[in-house]
Amino acid sequence: MGSSPAAAAAGPSTALEDLPEDALLCILAFLAPPDAAAAACACRRLASAAFSPALPLALALRLGLPCPLPSPPCPAAARRLLRSLHRLRRLRGLWRRLPSSSTNSHSQPPSLATFEWAAAPRATLAASLLAPSTRGGGVSMSPFVTLSIADSGDTVAAAAAAAGDVPVCVNFVGNNHIVVEAAAAAGEDEEVEMVSGSPPEEMYAHFANRRSPGAGRRRRAKHGRRGAFMEPEHFVRIADAEPTQARPIQGLWKGICEDRTPEFYLVAYDDIGGVTCRRFSDTRGQNSGYSPVFWTAGTTFLEPPFSEQELDNYSNRYHIQGVTSNHACSENRVISRILCINSSHDVVDPHLSTPLDDARSVEGRIWLYEDGTFGFGFIGSNSVIDLRHVSSAGCILDT
Repeated sequence: MGSSPAAAAAGPSTALEDLPEDALLCILAFLAPPDAAAAACACRRLASAAFSPALPLALALRLGLPCPLPSPPCPAAARRLLRSLHRLRRLRGLWRRLPSSSTNSHSQPPSLATFEWAAAPRATLAASLLAPSTRGGGVSMSPFVTLSIADSGDTVAAAAAAAGDVPVCVNFVGNNHIVVEAAAAAGEDEEVEMVSGSPPEEMYAHFANRRSPGAGRRRRAKHGRRGAFMEPEHFVRIADAEPTQARPIQGLWKGICEDRTPEFYLVAYDDIGGVTCRRFSDTRGQNSGYSPVFWTAGTTFLEPPFSEQELDNYSNRYHIQGVTSNHACSENRVISRILCINSSHDVVDPHLSTPLDDARSVEGRIWLYEDGTFGFGFIGSNSVIDLRHVSSAGCILDT
């Protein structure tokens, strides 16, 4: 049977067995450990590459690790090193803390955390808690958890505490949910991997069943190896933390509210074309300050030239500039597009000029600027809340 014209035009093909080992290592470095094990069953060359001590180095190069890796003393340590690298890779990014009913509302820690590669002697992932800074609208970062790889290839995690670092476990519950808890007795800090069901169902199956392996660890997690007290803390991943060309207002943003309070905002697109925005405020309560701000059922922007009414709606507003003062600015930005939004009146500026009843919604606008940032405001308010990026290319921006 002859080859197709398209295959002939593409030139001679290369069999998988004929690829050099470096190419096979690069292929395996893109696969998770279960997928790499399945691929190793495809041919002997892949099986040989899967057990190569150079595979962790290939994965480290793909991840862009800034530091050298520990040298595994044996093949078993090399496999543990590979699993640890994949685990750290999965942790990278931004995470949102779930509210805890057992935590004092006045001592509730920040709601956001970021995991980033750290400049350390070994492959190290540093987690920091994020809070809006009152200085210049930046981001304040405080140490939270540090994960590194030991000579044995295992992951070692420690949480920053006033009395020193406390050993902890960072366990996955599904792909987008982690639990940070104090380390249990030696030999009981194995990783939890449950990938079926929604996060509440997984939490119930894992923690409510007293006979499950994780239940015993949870009861003992309050007292770590150094006797430190630490309640388990749950985080869910913020999947789309940065805007894209197709979704220009998506992601995590920072800005200053009407009451001069710096806040984080999370804008998400849904599967039916709508957009919602929620705010991480300092208000403690059942929702941990994760309150709705605006929404829209469509994402069709108004393109220039804009009407005089739209231009006046923007130019007659002031922009909040300071946190510690009442300083405001009337200097307007260059608008590239405008989007109509709505909001329930109880989450908008409480100083609206016209009182509204509970059945009505407040209309507003999003003004997308030429530099990729945006501001929003509502009818009845004469201000614009300008938002800026929290991260770029996975790195937290300080300003």
